Amino acid sequence: MIEDNMLHRKLFAAWLQKAGHEPVLVPDERLAYLEAVSRQPDAIITDIRLPYVDGREIIRQLKASPLTQHIPIMAITVLSGKTDEDSCRSAGADVFLTKTIRMAAFIKEVDAITA
Repeated sequence: MIEDNMLHRKLFAAWLQKAGHEPVLVPDERLAYLEAVSRQPDAIITDIRLPYVDGREIIRQLKASPLTQHIPIMAITVLSGKTDEDSCRSAGADVFLTKTIRMAAFIKEVDAITA
């Protein structure tokens, strides 16, 4: 999971753990590709508005690499417009969610992409 906001990071990690998933937190989005290559996670959950690299660029990089393109990616963000969703999906996101989502819907989406 790539999330710069500590509160969101803790919340989403707790939800994932409660649902039986084992979240791995990437503390700096600049390490996302290397972590994905080495860990080969079942899915990647990334924020879009990050301090160093835009989340859409991370998604593009992951989907462009033969080493990571098979990993489903969930974009989760405070951005909620149709153009925001379109830009995330164009970058390669498999799922787009806003941070107003509730736990059950969040877990449902994670379970769907990791099944």
